[in-house]
Amino acid sequence: MARQSIRYDGARGPSAKPLIVLTILAVLLLVAVPISILVALFMVVFGHVTGGFALIGVTLLAAIVSVVLAGASGIRHLQRVVEHKSFRVVQLGRREYHYEGDNCGHDHSNDEIRIV
Repeated sequence: MARQSIRYDGARGPSAKPLIVLTILAVLLLVAVPISILVALFMVVFGHVTGGFALIGVTLLAAIVSVVLAGASGIRHLQRVVEHKSFRVVQLGRREYHYEGDNCGHDHSNDEIRIV
């Protein structure tokens, strides 16, 4: 289902609209979990124990499924965007870091290369 949620907008790449909808749904269901726990607590206090526990279980299950679905869809969307843009990432050699404007007077041949 997460794989089917990615659609393409012509030459611009995959559309993010389904991903946004899934993310909003996941956030709303996560917000509903504490509210449902409070409602279930009132149900248990007033004698509806089975219904209260069922409410907690269903709400937690729905929230977990929506978060997993939104996460899977987000990862798939990121893969499609990177695949569509065809980024070429290469590691530069030591000599390719030197440029002509580097006239600070220091010998940088033994410097460590750090990627931040």
